[in-house]
Amino acid sequence: MKVVKTVLVEDEGAALRRLEKLASNISSLNIVGTAKSGRDAIQIINNTKPELILLDIELKDMTAFSVLASLKNSFKGQIVFTTAYNQYAIKAFEVAATDYLLKPYDEKRFSQAITRVIDRHGHLNIQKLTETLKHGFLQTRTSKFEIIEGAQIHYFYSEDIIWIEAQGYYCLIHKLDTTRVLLRKTLKEMELSLPSESFVRVNRSSIINKNYVEKESRNLMHQFFFLKGGFKVKKSSKYLE
Repeated sequence: MKVVKTVLVEDEGAALRRLEKLASNISSLNIVGTAKSGRDAIQIINNTKPELILLDIELKDMTAFSVLASLKNSFKGQIVFTTAYNQYAIKAFEVAATDYLLKPYDEKRFSQAITRVIDRHGHLNIQKLTETLKHGFLQTRTSKFEIIEGAQIHYFYSEDIIWIEAQGYYCLIHKLDTTRVLLRKTLKEMELSLPSESFVRVNRSSIINKNYVEKESRNLMHQFFFLKGGFKVKKSSKYLE
């Protein structure tokens, strides 16, 4: 059986540990390095010469296309993207990459991506991939906004947030990549900071991203929104009139 030298690149610790666990369970993958930043990824890739990179689209210090641009023609393997982008953005560069994993993904979907890597032949066109990825990134990442928390300013993209719930004087942000962020802000303060075209307050303690509503349900007593990721949020007519 062919064993593929693999580098894992994820900037979130929990996501990287999960990715490493999934990859370790597949005998055809040999993990030769992991990185939590674009700078580290470039160094590790150049040093280890992997045949496969599992690469997060947006890292804290740079984007995936910046990593690829830095590699130029030194990398001749395959790439599987891990991303929280919606499927419309993914279509922009799907033709150039081996595969993508849309967060949150499960073990079955991960295995499918690796099977595609093993079955695929040929070299990667870095220049083509960089250009198509950059185009898709710029087309979709236009909803950046800021939330001020004391002396700190936090930056978010609308498409990264599924919903927000109040927890006393704090708000817990549930993100598409399954991570959560706790901010010392009231829900009312948070509501004033969010883009109204994407977010709506649906009850006393919840704000949802309208783009991630998968269905609505009602009975004689209550109505609910069912959101991407398996979340169920109660709907109150008081806040939606």
